[in-house]
Amino acid sequence: MRTGQMEQRLENVECRVDRIEQILPTLATREDLKTEIAPLATKAELREVEQRLRTHFDVVTESLRDDIRLVAEAVVALSERVK
Repeated sequence: MRTGQMEQRLENVECRVDRIEQILPTLATREDLKTEIAPLATKAELREVEQRLRTHFDVVTESLRDDIRLVAEAVVALSERVK
C-alpha cells in the first residue's frame, strides 16, 4: 500500500472516530438505564397485581350473580301474582 493511500485511510478513520465521539455523549450509560428501569414493575410485582385483580373480579362476579338471582326471583314472584 502506498503512502498516499495509507494517509487517505487514516483520514477516513479519523473522520469516523470524530463522528463517533460526537454521538457518544448522547448515548445512555449503564447508570442512566438502571435509573430509568428502577421504577418499573418486576414480573413478581405484576403477578401479584394480577392475582389481586383476579380476586377482586371473582368477588365482583359473585356479587353480580347474587344480584341476578334476586332479580330473577322477583320476576318469578311477579309473574305468579299476575296469573
